[in-house]
Amino acid sequence: MTMAPVPNSPRRGFSLIEVMIALVILGGVVLTMALGTTKFSASIRNSDVRNRAQSVADMQIGRARAWPTYSTLSQLSTERFNPAEDGLSSVTTVVADTTGGQSITRVTVTVSAAVTANLPVPIKRSIIIAAP
Repeated sequence: MTMAPVPNSPRRGFSLIEVMIALVILGGVVLTMALGTTKFSASIRNSDVRNRAQSVADMQIGRARAWPTYSTLSQLSTERFNPAEDGLSSVTTVVADTTGGQSITRVTVTVSAAVTANLPVPIKRSIIIAAP
């Protein structure tokens, strides 16, 4: 037997429709937060890869600055000084220019990631070193 509501009695609880609407709104909020967290996590991961790539490039430039013999600076472009590690690979280009009676060498380091989604644009650092 179902009882009909009393016309002047205060309302008790929520109707099924109100509960369903509240659940839909809550679900939308949770999904939005999950999407935001996923994007934030990917951003942090990409930032970490970029920071590591910059560090590798800066270390190689520092190595070029501290290189003991100017005439052997081209050795920086060998694989020995450009190891691939942690999904990053570096290429060092050493170009000597002796025009105008001066000896100037440009060292360029390019670091890229194996997964281009993590580092879409390679990191480049350059330095110009003049002969002592």
